[in-house]
Amino acid sequence: MKILSIIAQKPSDTGSGVYLKELINSFYGKGIDQEIICATYEDDELHNTDKVRYDNVIFDTKSLPIKIAGMSDVMPYPTIKYSDLARDSYKLKLWKEAFLKEFEEVYKRFKPNIIICHHLYLLTALVVSNYYDSGFSKMKATRIYGICHNTDLRQYRQTDLERDFIKSNIKKLDKVFAPSAEHAKIASEIYDIPFDDIKVIGIGYNDKIFYDMGLRDTIDSYKKILYVGKVSKKKGVLSLIKAVNKLEDSDISLDIVGGAGNQEEYAEIIVESKKSKSTINFRGAMSQVDLSKEYNTHDTFVLPSFSEGIPIVPIEALATGAKVVVSNLPGVKEFYQSHISGAKMCFVDLPKLSNVDDASSEELALYEDRLSKALKDCIEDKKRYKVKVKDISWENIATSILN
Repeated sequence: MKILSIIAQKPSDTGSGVYLKELINSFYGKGIDQEIICATYEDDELHNTDKVRYDNVIFDTKSLPIKIAGMSDVMPYPTIKYSDLARDSYKLKLWKEAFLKEFEEVYKRFKPNIIICHHLYLLTALVVSNYYDSGFSKMKATRIYGICHNTDLRQYRQTDLERDFIKSNIKKLDKVFAPSAEHAKIASEIYDIPFDDIKVIGIGYNDKIFYDMGLRDTIDSYKKILYVGKVSKKKGVLSLIKAVNKLEDSDISLDIVGGAGNQEEYAEIIVESKKSKSTINFRGAMSQVDLSKEYNTHDTFVLPSFSEGIPIVPIEALATGAKVVVSNLPGVKEFYQSHISGAKMCFVDLPKLSNVDDASSEELALYEDRLSKALKDCIEDKKRYKVKVKDISWENIATSILN
């Protein structure tokens, strides 16, 4: 069997990038021949391996003088927004032509049995349209699948970019997968796909890397808080720092792991961090192995994001025995409660949002109060938790996609 995976972003640095790479590892374990079409920059080091061949669309070059389009408006590497493409027909034309050229060349040579497109958005629609319009559908029986990551749903709703084209082609996918029933419901409404035709497959984590190493028994970790993700306001990082500041505890330390996208936002977050009595450290991005050690030396993990699919990082943190504070995101509580037992989890109700993931200052202040109380609850809880995670693995997800 041959699988071609396609993503309009870098195959790294984000949740969907991790998802892609873990699926590749799982498919490789099943003996599947694989290639990836993905966006990169010239200095990105992507090497072909036994597991996968990379077919890179290289941005910010003489022939393609634009940045990669980010599925979120703030990414941990330089990007343009899809709303920028909506306002600039020339850039949009370059973007389309670059991906279509790569897709046509790879398809003719590789002849995949299955094409897996990450994100139910413009590139997936473009691939589906080209597959049928170019006559590829007559060359070989290939099935095209689409995986929803939630950012695609948000992008579709907030950006006026070829919505009719996207919707009409997403409906032609042979299979559509979603992280939760809530996301399947939204995707069904947006793309006019019968709800029962969307398969809920959840999310996975790597239990060989993320497990309880027993390190908390050797250090005083109760007041150590960890955040992992993009350093941005929409990920709730500014609100998180304000919530920590409300605790007014100089013994608390907050470690923020992840890259910054928007430099103005990052500067604003840094300024707020300097007001804190607590110690706030910006640690940058980390490998998964190093990240596992961070989970294991912090008692509380927090993800205050305003919008997510089913996020991976809280699962990784829970698997190491950390207590978790997370926004009460659609579908997340139900998913965690059905797959995880023995954990300490605090779900913080989101602020009322406008324009998908924006909130007023008044709503943010109330959210920060709730977040602060949840953090305090975890800090004051000195119990060690033995967490059990069941039926959450990348192997199970890979099997669900193929069956």
